[in-house]
This record gives sequence, C-alpha cells and structure tokens, in this order.
Amino acid sequence: MQESTWIESRGYKILSILEYDKDENKGKNLVVLIHGFVGTKIEPHRMYKKLSERLSKIGYSVVRFDFVGSGDSEGDFKNMTISGEIEDGINVIEYYKKEFNTEKLYILGFSMGGCVASILASKVNSDGLVLWSPVSNPFWNFYNLLSHDEFLKGIKGNDIDYLGDVVGKDFFNELLYINPLEYAKNYKNPVLIIQGSGDCDVLPINSYCYNMVFPNSSVHIIENADHCYSSAAFEKELLNCSVDYFLKNKDKQKCIEAYN
Repeated sequence: MQESTWIESRGYKILSILEYDKDENKGKNLVVLIHGFVGTKIEPHRMYKKLSERLSKIGYSVVRFDFVGSGDSEGDFKNMTISGEIEDGINVIEYYKKEFNTEKLYILGFSMGGCVASILASKVNSDGLVLWSPVSNPFWNFYNLLSHDEFLKGIKGNDIDYLGDVVGKDFFNELLYINPLEYAKNYKNPVLIIQGSGDCDVLPINSYCYNMVFPNSSVHIIENADHCYSSAAFEKELLNCSVDYFLKNKDKQKCIEAYN
C-alpha cells in the first residue's frame, strides 16, 4: 500500500510517499530514503521504488520524498543547499514519528543524499544507517563532479547550469563548511556502506573515509559498478545487500519472500 502526503518544510510543501504492507506494520519500523543531487524520490532506474517494495514485504514502512525544489515538491531547485535538505529531512522524519508509534528508525542515502543522511542520522538518533556511494567531502567532490570552470564560477558567487538544473550560489557558499565526517565519528549504531569500484562521480575514497570514521561500519564493494549501478547485475547486488542489512530481525520466511 502507498499513501502520499504533503509535509511543510521551510515554507514549502514536500511530497512524501509512505509504502507498507499491512496496517499493523504501518510506521512501526520506518526507513527513510534520502535522494541525491538533482535526484528524486524514485532515483535512476527506479532503485528507490524497487527497494521500497522489497522492504515493505518484510514489514518495514518506507518513506520516499522529494526535497524542496526537487521532483514533485514545491520550490525552486536554484535555492537548493545541503543544510536546507537536512532541514527537510528532519521535518519529514518528525512528521512521521508524531504520526505513528515508531519503534525503529533507519535512514538510507544515495550520493549527496549519503552526506545528508550521515548528518541526519546523528541529529535524529536513528537506529541504523545505509549509504550508497556517499559523498564524504562536498567541496572536493563537487570539484570532481563539475568542470573546473563551472566549479570556479560557483565558488566565486555565481549560479551555474548543471545538465539543465540551475545550481545557486548559496549551494557553493556553504560547501566548505559541510562536514558529515564530524557527525560520523560520534554515531555508534550499525552502518552499511555500499560502493561501486568503477564510480567516477563519487570516488570510492569517500566510502573508505566513512568506514574509517564510523565506529561501527562495514563496506561492501560492487566490482566495476558505476555511480548509478547502471546494469541489472549491479542493481541486484546493491538491493540484495541493502535488504540483507534490514533482514537481521526478520524471520526466514520473509527473507525468502523479499527475494521473489
């Protein structure tokens, strides 16, 4: 079952979708998915939708939402900042925690969403965290992702065009001061980090940095996988590994169902 909800954040309305299998499981064990830079609540080749369906089969309630200025939510992407996305994430999580008697809260983030998720996990005290190809240092990661000239334009106070999306100067103004590793070192709950060895957008060094800093983490490397896990085999390994993390407290029958 799916339910869509509009949630207020920073003066805008965010579209959020909650997916669950049975009413008795609704909101009890919550997984919040955090999308990446210029991403949406679906993500490439519907990775978030597919994960949501599988997790709901094993009793989780899964939240997918679009940040302000992204996807179906209100706002202008030009005003996007990492700190703003952290605020959106807190507002979404608080909404669902008030709505339901949530017993366990988990967060999963992809790419820049991994940076946001790492900070969120500490701020809301989540019970666990999963990171896909996470950004550990926004400043040098966006130098790597953008062209040299475009990055320099941004840090000099200009808006830039990234594949049709306007990235505003406010995004660049705070890049140097966003440090998810500072939050990671104090986060004691279990963390799973998944990384493609062939990722040229968010280099594997990011995942190794996180693994060195988180007190309780492990890294799973998907050989030759690119940033978006752009093959059926890469996606299968990504989703299977992620589901395994959430299966620890579930019975074997539901484990079998999740793979069918």
